[in-house]
Amino acid sequence: MMTSLTHAQENLRESACRKVRSGLTFGVLALMTFVLAGCDLNGEPPEEMVETVTEANRSATPSEDSGLDQEIVHAADALNEFEAACAQVEPIWPVELCGEVVLIDPRSRLAVANHPAPDESFEAHGGVYVGSWPADKGVANTGFEWDGEMWAMAMLPLPEERFSRLRLLSHESFHRIQPALGHVIADPMARHLDEEAGRVWLRLEIHALAHALNEFGAEAHQAVADAMLFRQVRHDTFPDAAEIERQLEAHEGLAEYTGVRFALDATDADMSAAAEHVKAFEHRPTYMRSLGYGTGPALGLLLDRYAPDWREDLPSEPDLAALLAAALQAPELEQEPEARLQKAERRAATYHDKVIRAEENERAERLATERADYRKQLVEGPVLVIDPPELRLMFNPNTVLSMGEQGDVYPGAILMGPWGQLTLEEGGALAPAERDRARVAAPEELQPDADGKVHGPGWTLQLEPGWRLAPGPRESDVRLEEDAQH
Repeated sequence: MMTSLTHAQENLRESACRKVRSGLTFGVLALMTFVLAGCDLNGEPPEEMVETVTEANRSATPSEDSGLDQEIVHAADALNEFEAACAQVEPIWPVELCGEVVLIDPRSRLAVANHPAPDESFEAHGGVYVGSWPADKGVANTGFEWDGEMWAMAMLPLPEERFSRLRLLSHESFHRIQPALGHVIADPMARHLDEEAGRVWLRLEIHALAHALNEFGAEAHQAVADAMLFRQVRHDTFPDAAEIERQLEAHEGLAEYTGVRFALDATDADMSAAAEHVKAFEHRPTYMRSLGYGTGPALGLLLDRYAPDWREDLPSEPDLAALLAAALQAPELEQEPEARLQKAERRAATYHDKVIRAEENERAERLATERADYRKQLVEGPVLVIDPPELRLMFNPNTVLSMGEQGDVYPGAILMGPWGQLTLEEGGALAPAERDRARVAAPEELQPDADGKVHGPGWTLQLEPGWRLAPGPRESDVRLEEDAQH
């Protein structure tokens, strides 16, 4: 995930959870996307997420705990390991992948880098550079600009397994070089992938892509053709899906391909490791923000097989699936939609479609109930409207729930700005696609307590001086506004 920390309040990008089960990601309404972004659920933390937002944002300095030196040693070992792998692996891109990297503990703010800090704030320490990451700067798995230099950032602790560790560092290093490659960066929300049909056809595609990675010859060719067929049927069903998916795969998909490709080459792992990584993506609770983490590595690795020169002169807005389909020259992709659907329905049986359809039908019924509850609470019921400038939304991309034209619900989110911080312990916040405003269930009491806190249904709002709650647009609503009398 890529962000610029030179404007920390504007450019926190959604990064994926350090631990999917509890992590939240920083999202920014301006540049869009979280401080930390999809989640790699291959038994690993997602590629872009925070360990825990509340801890990651504390204005702490490195602890004097006895384990601090050991953490520096582990970080230095990881940086040295990555440097050694960089010398071993053949170049993947025309721009040098390996360069400045900083590893940061989001709780203690300990930072360990392989190069001196641009602002000379780190001290040399046994071949690395150690310092305290400023409290007003975000922490993420990401690429970012630091005083005019592009850096890769990864959160400590790193994955214990070498393949995953190298994959993470090379993924974020790709984001470091992404601007130099000239790629247009976009990070939309693929709401069709929260729909039952969209998820069914994507899961079938994932199964086919993973099978293709594990096979060779005619068997692999057929699996790739199936994957492209399932994708085309999905696009026939959701006409706007193709461009949204292209953007996600060009951004995080290329980064994750780079990470997997690099780790494969550095560890001499066979293609089954990549196939398992792709299959693990299927178990994410939502795909709306993380498509590229599943399909990107598979598309890139299969392009390496069927169109080895594909990375040369890659356009600024690449379409990985289109490149693979062109290399494949599958005749069924040229059929009329109805004929494609019939062929896809027949081929789906090869990939356990009955199990997938049953699971997705059960999920759709469960989500219909959740959506109805959220609609009653956040659309029809009284709400607190938060629409001041500089709203930042921190959330877990693996729990986002699409509400269609009404926006998306972000369970367990944290909303931040110069007005204060609202933390959702239960329930969610409803925000439009722009994420420049949000609403939560209205509180019964508008006045803050002695600590400056307002408590609502499942949330706590810490108000900064000069802000208050006032009557909102509807009779029962309230809104956040500046206090003119302060």
